[in-house]
Amino acid sequence: MSTALQRSLPLREMPVSVGTGFLALDMLLLGKDRVKANALYAGGSCGNVLSILAHLEWESYPVARLGTDRMAEDVLSDLERSGVRTDFVLRSDTGATPVVVVRIAERRDGTVGPRFEWKHPASGDWLPSYRPFPKTMAQEMVHGLPEASVFYFDRAEPSALVMAEGLRDQGAVVFFEPSSCKDDDLFTECLAVSDIVKYSADRIPQVPRSPASRSPRLEIQTLGRRGLRYRLKSGDTNPGSWRELAAFTVQNAIDATGCGDWCSAGIIHHLCQAGRMHFLKLDEAAIVAALNYGQALAAINCRYHGARGPMYELSRRELDVQVKAVLSQKIYYSQIRA
Repeated sequence: MSTALQRSLPLREMPVSVGTGFLALDMLLLGKDRVKANALYAGGSCGNVLSILAHLEWESYPVARLGTDRMAEDVLSDLERSGVRTDFVLRSDTGATPVVVVRIAERRDGTVGPRFEWKHPASGDWLPSYRPFPKTMAQEMVHGLPEASVFYFDRAEPSALVMAEGLRDQGAVVFFEPSSCKDDDLFTECLAVSDIVKYSADRIPQVPRSPASRSPRLEIQTLGRRGLRYRLKSGDTNPGSWRELAAFTVQNAIDATGCGDWCSAGIIHHLCQAGRMHFLKLDEAAIVAALNYGQALAAINCRYHGARGPMYELSRRELDVQVKAVLSQKIYYSQIRA
């Protein structure tokens, strides 16, 4: 572990993460028609990031409202198997349990990757879709949430904004990872309350921002095979200049599903454990070391099927050994092939 990374970690035992957003049931399919045994997993960006943090020995609390169906039982079962706390995962007849088919297949260019489908692979029926957590319920429960080191959200929603503002005031780092964006007041408010904003260049080429709005302390844009770029706030409204970090080589890669979630969890793990005030004091060397750690986790994830394959195949100790090996040899990304 680098000296910079060690300097960033005056840690307390079992840091706490709270998050809200996309929590779904992932149905993993391999190729055209093969189904992996035990192929139902808790998924969605929020579900994956908080589950990975639990594997990294955090107390993780997703906030969500699922249905009363069998799919919700499968989600809860997998979360609990992963060590995630489900105290704030509510079930209601007016809720919904989103289901996503994640099909891992070879593309025309010979690379292998996920394709997301929204119909049942056997019946062809539309699968249940995501419903936002109600704002009124967020207002009722925000003061009952545990004191957290980080609050993670992946949707610009009124309920998420309520929780972000409440937990930020209590000392949590606010980590916002939108998959899409709108140039509207709600999205601007979500940006303004966030300390870290991370998004993919494939989905968001540029985040809309008012010249007068507060910039996040750290902005990260992932670039696929090229790695990522980041910029640090310079003054309240100046986002600073971009700096690029190359990705790691991926050996024996079979699937890139969930790599962004592993990267986010790794960044959170090494920047947010001691809370917001500590994060705001970190220097650039510590931030770069944490970004590299997140990229190393993403590279390891490519060696396994599914969004969180390493969690089911590697103990925490075995994962640490692999991370150390990857961090020792940073070179450029190699294409994922079958």
